[in-house]
Amino acid sequence: MRQAHKTFTNAILAATLAAGGTAHAATNPDPGDYTALPAGTDISLVYAVNARADQVYASGSKVPLPRNLGLDLDIGIFRHVHFMNWGGYRIDPQIVIPFGRQTVGLTGTKTSGIGDIIFGGTLWTIADLANGEHLGYTAFITAPTGKDKSMGFALSDNRWAVDLQVGYIRSLSAKWTVDLIGQAEFYQRERSTGAKRDPLVRGHAHLRYHLSESSHIAASLRQSMGGEEKLNGTTLAGRKNDTNLQLTWASFLTKQVQVQLHYAQDVKVENGPKVKALGLRALYAF
Repeated sequence: MRQAHKTFTNAILAATLAAGGTAHAATNPDPGDYTALPAGTDISLVYAVNARADQVYASGSKVPLPRNLGLDLDIGIFRHVHFMNWGGYRIDPQIVIPFGRQTVGLTGTKTSGIGDIIFGGTLWTIADLANGEHLGYTAFITAPTGKDKSMGFALSDNRWAVDLQVGYIRSLSAKWTVDLIGQAEFYQRERSTGAKRDPLVRGHAHLRYHLSESSHIAASLRQSMGGEEKLNGTTLAGRKNDTNLQLTWASFLTKQVQVQLHYAQDVKVENGPKVKALGLRALYAF
């Protein structure tokens, strides 16, 4: 049981947007996130996500546990984004503040508090809102500011991290849009132990169907690879090779307010917990 719990703890630390990235849901790109809005626009977003996992995997096989893992993670995120022009390009400096609470039924551990703060933004080389084509390059920096560092809290990690992304949106027709995003995360050594984590690479593909000018539904496929963590030659968290599916509905209730719902499910997990998540996002543009 101790080994199974250790497998879980290190796997949850190695993952970065729990439930296919839930822990960093705001920087794990959703359908439409790479849309370059007009300069001068501000958007504030609030996320509420519940992620659960009862099974843990190691090398593709389910780890036998005396009872279910019982991971229950409630996450809240505040994110503010400002769109502006800089050097002839559209950019969107932003800040992300996660917070939440986590329970692991297998061990009876409970943790809550503020997570690691994230800041950064996107630079677009194509920002064609009228024709539905956007190409952006993103850099996010995660600072180890959160509570309970190195204690298995999914929102907090005792190291700096850099998240680099490139995202492309293309309108296929009046009703269909495709979003393609590549993502790579690079990590500092864990500051108290010196544990080294390999880069984590993700690919995201979103296919959106526009129900109207203000509403869409989307199917998403995410693939994560890498992220193995070692300390003095001993593997703490195995390499990820995981597949996640997500369904999303989003609608602008007014010109300024959008509501988004999503359900995400890991369908294949190589190492770590197999997570499912339900999320709500509210957006206010001004």
